[in-house]
Amino acid sequence: MKYYLGIDGGGTKTRFLIGNESGKIESEYTGGSSHYLQCGLDGLTGLMRTGADMACDKAGLTRSDITCAFAGCAGYGDTEADRIPIENAIASGLEGIRVRAGNDCENALAGALPGRPGINVIAGTGAIAFGMNEGGDSARVGGWHHHLGGDEGSAYWIGWSMLKEFERQSDGRNDRTLLYDAVKKALDINTDDEMITRVVEEWDLDRTRIAGLAPLCADLYDQNDPYGKKITESAAAELADLAIAVRKHVRFDGTVMVSSTGGIFSMGERILSPFRSILKANGMEYISPALPPSCGSVILAMQMDGVRISGALVKEMSNYKE
Repeated sequence: MKYYLGIDGGGTKTRFLIGNESGKIESEYTGGSSHYLQCGLDGLTGLMRTGADMACDKAGLTRSDITCAFAGCAGYGDTEADRIPIENAIASGLEGIRVRAGNDCENALAGALPGRPGINVIAGTGAIAFGMNEGGDSARVGGWHHHLGGDEGSAYWIGWSMLKEFERQSDGRNDRTLLYDAVKKALDINTDDEMITRVVEEWDLDRTRIAGLAPLCADLYDQNDPYGKKITESAAAELADLAIAVRKHVRFDGTVMVSSTGGIFSMGERILSPFRSILKANGMEYISPALPPSCGSVILAMQMDGVRISGALVKEMSNYKE
């Protein structure tokens, strides 16, 4: 039996999975951030070392039992000069294991559309899209820093859009709707100007806290608030634009399959309905994700060894739940 190590590394947590050649997940271990700007290169090495050893211990294996590994890490490839240092840090932590490093958007695509070409749009706190065609040509778009106005369609973008609309309604530039009172309640403020104290001074414009306002937009959508609907539908359009942009960089044969990953898509049809419609109008087809990104990292490790990703393998892997 062959075993493969898949690593799905994000800015908050990193999941290590070991799967066997039939697709069964044998063990998992979750560690901290693998973004090198947050944990440092030495920290990345330590995380890889601990995660691999813990996952192996849980599966009753040793490193020598692992045929291949894929490590998808947030931040990898963002700066070309840092690519080699990151690869070296990962290789050092996974010494004795054949490993390929990549960005975590790669394994998100491999999980969403296992073994198939296409595009995956990731929308959580931030937003980015990655696509790969039949020949292995790939492109990544989006993910520009939120302070530069990037991450359009993300939870942060939705939260920020709600705050801007609150300002307009407070001033009277727009008529007040349910959004005005909902944001005021969510921020726990008595007067409108306290919004600046809460968000700027107390939160220090914290990206995660602002993104945490996004679920409120779904509630407003359900209550037919015009701005709750407008922001939600605008987010869907921004995310569809990411997929459309990937297709401009990568040539696909036939209809392009597009899937999704991330918490924003848990808003369901509020986001998916306009997202699908825009994709369809542009000759693209939405496909529900088959597997989570962590399983996608195992699939990429398998493909390093020439494993064919069959329907039976995907079905077996789908028994794993994050």
